[in-house]
Amino acid sequence: MKPYVSSHLKDMNRRNVFELLCKMEETSKAELSHITGISPPTVMKIIQFLAEKELVTELGKGEAALGRKPQMLRLNKNRYYFIGAIHEGDFLRVGLSNLKNELVALKKIKVHADFKQTMEETLFQVINELLVENEIYLSDVLGIGLGLPGIYDVEQEKILTAPLIGIPGEMEIGPILRKIENYYHKSVSVDNDLNMDVLGEFLDLELTPENDLLYLSFGTGIGSGVILNGKLRRGKHYMCGEVGYMTFLDDYVAGSGGAGWLESKINLGAIQKKFGLQPDGSISEANRETATEYVAICGALCINNMMMCYDCDNISLGGELLDLLGDPLFDSICKKVERISIGGIRLRKSTCADPGVLGSAAMAKEKMIPLILAEEEE
Repeated sequence: MKPYVSSHLKDMNRRNVFELLCKMEETSKAELSHITGISPPTVMKIIQFLAEKELVTELGKGEAALGRKPQMLRLNKNRYYFIGAIHEGDFLRVGLSNLKNELVALKKIKVHADFKQTMEETLFQVINELLVENEIYLSDVLGIGLGLPGIYDVEQEKILTAPLIGIPGEMEIGPILRKIENYYHKSVSVDNDLNMDVLGEFLDLELTPENDLLYLSFGTGIGSGVILNGKLRRGKHYMCGEVGYMTFLDDYVAGSGGAGWLESKINLGAIQKKFGLQPDGSISEANRETATEYVAICGALCINNMMMCYDCDNISLGGELLDLLGDPLFDSICKKVERISIGGIRLRKSTCADPGVLGSAAMAKEKMIPLILAEEEE
């Protein structure tokens, strides 16, 4: 049995109060004590601690039916920020979120397939522009989250394969991450781009630890992120959600150096080439209908197969291709899934401004919470 350490309880109480403040628009010490079960004197000490760190502000007196009016409190949500960045192939998306996981700024640019150039040059340029344009000091940024395409080993900091951006085999990216950390003097949290997407979508939908979520993206390639019982599922070999490697025909021979069967059929580049789809979405009406039908068939089969494996209660769809083809693609996928599914699957189109950026910034925040709530060294 592990020995009891009083500091653990103190850390847990601080975190509980802090996370509750993150969820609420305004509250009082009495309400925080009632909801958390933490004694009023302890809550008072925690609020004093947070106030000294400029993490909470007083709003004035609230209303009360009887007795003394409570002093209302609010999280100083813009005291610190977190950078989220997603490189999903054709596009680099970078944004800023605050302590309440709200996106306050977002930039998106088209990039070349040269991964090193994007990570070692373009990323720095976009982050710097974002900070200057929004008048945010680097000292107020606590961490950076980065989502990368392909199969990513989070323990060894290694991309195992990402053929659509020119990485057919293993690539260690530790040196690139150290360059980012040394330049900004910030911790960098890294994961697969779709894992970041599903984390952001989970936050945006305000789901609970009891919920599941599948997030399927039709973008440079096709991929998905999976959360089961509130926890991100990566898989033993970090391949959970790599639906681009799904095959519906037995004459296909898989190879890690190239795109998977499904991804080769409905990645953004393949659709643009096959149907004359332009980056701005312009296309002849006949080709648009044909492209929509083509993508919807593969997408519906993929969704149905995933549901039979995971049996989740929430499925969201997003990505560049879905944006280009619009509601007709989403509606067609829904109709086809309804026809072939026995489980009554209900799909939703993601309405988050950018779930991947939100998720990567939130991962950076999660890593830094212990530092935010730590005692100042004397």
